[in-house]
Amino acid sequence: MDVYRLLPGDNCGGCGTKTCMGFATDLLERRKEVEDCSLMLEPEHADDLKKLVEYLTPPVRPVTIGERRHAFQIGGEEVMYRHEHRWYNPTAMIIDVDDRMSEDELLKRIEWISSYSRIKIGEELSFDSIAVRSKSGEPDTFSNVVKLVSENTEYPLVLCSYYPEVLESGLKTLGGGSPLLYAATIDNWQEVTGLAMKYGCPVTISSSDLDEMVEISSRALAQGVKDDQIVLDPGTNPLDLKGTRARIVELRRAAIEGEFEPLRFPILGVPATAWVAEKDEDKAAFLEGAIGCMLMNTFVDAMIFHSTEIWSLMPALVLRQDIYQDPRNPASVDSKLMEVGNPDENSPILITGNFALTYYTVEGDCEGIDCYIFPVDTDGTSVTSSVAGDLMTAEKIVDAIEEHNFEEKVAHKTLVLPGDAAVLSGQIEVDSGWNVLVGPKDSASIKDFLAENWPPKE
Repeated sequence: MDVYRLLPGDNCGGCGTKTCMGFATDLLERRKEVEDCSLMLEPEHADDLKKLVEYLTPPVRPVTIGERRHAFQIGGEEVMYRHEHRWYNPTAMIIDVDDRMSEDELLKRIEWISSYSRIKIGEELSFDSIAVRSKSGEPDTFSNVVKLVSENTEYPLVLCSYYPEVLESGLKTLGGGSPLLYAATIDNWQEVTGLAMKYGCPVTISSSDLDEMVEISSRALAQGVKDDQIVLDPGTNPLDLKGTRARIVELRRAAIEGEFEPLRFPILGVPATAWVAEKDEDKAAFLEGAIGCMLMNTFVDAMIFHSTEIWSLMPALVLRQDIYQDPRNPASVDSKLMEVGNPDENSPILITGNFALTYYTVEGDCEGIDCYIFPVDTDGTSVTSSVAGDLMTAEKIVDAIEEHNFEEKVAHKTLVLPGDAAVLSGQIEVDSGWNVLVGPKDSASIKDFLAENWPPKE
């Protein structure tokens, strides 16, 4: 209602939503932008527009890193805990290179980072950015490596050095691209934040002393750095993870619960510090992966890793996918007839639920089989739960047969029902006139089941 009162109230539909009340809901759910209402851009609504933008701007300011196709946003969160509403912008996963690596090593590492991709329950798991660290401390060396990296990846970059002249050499080489600068400290903040303003890019403020961080942030804002340019790094100490976590929690509480302006920014963690504490490579990679998962569960918006061992990185990639799902809307797929392989009129039709994990598990277990799969709309719940809760019903399946034209797809009239839905088989047969085969409870047995039972016997 607070948002609605600031809107014109004309219900003109120009924004694509029929009513201003609906548009207010879309704004709060981030399905629409204020600019989608053309009336709000007119001079007589200027005061309400300003109030509306302030009201809708999240407590944790959103910061965009990069430009064009691979740009990503961090921050922008409204709640401390995911179950209160949802978290919006997934934690950015950044892998580092440094300017002491050989060209061959750099190219192989860049290619691996840029091309890595895995599909899990229908979503792509990949990385977001490459951090270029200055080990040499030499502007020319750093500049040459930044050039090499930028020419071989479309990913945004993080430029890492405590020396302003080194950072500027990288910025000049890029000539744009909105990289993230790392990092402004109590010793160099004026020069580094000056670079952020000069080149229009975001900057990280780094200090494990939060009072010092407030001081740097306040000075940066007073100097003219915008509130969509600042990222905070409270330090990741692999030998004091309790202290690390406490600082992160304090920062997020200050932003969301306290709305304390100098700290209302995204948080950067550096699991790569594990390699300073642990010299054994396998142990360092393991520790880094564990720290990454801990940080992701503790409000961190971006992380820099060193390892390229996928067994170390995959837990954080999967965790990110899980915790950034909207808890109010379980991951689900569309309820429509899906094709696996090259099905024809003699292929089986398998019934399952539309919970994404269920569907993609069934689809994966059907690899090598030409078939159709129909995920019943079960509000994103599993087969067992949906049958028990009357979300997968005989009526829904019977309606789907007609609505999705099953008879136009196949020459037979037989459905394969998951074992846990066997109780529905009789009613489906009576109401639809189709035959029902009760399949296995575990989709891993589908191939063996179909080998023995398909085509169905007369």
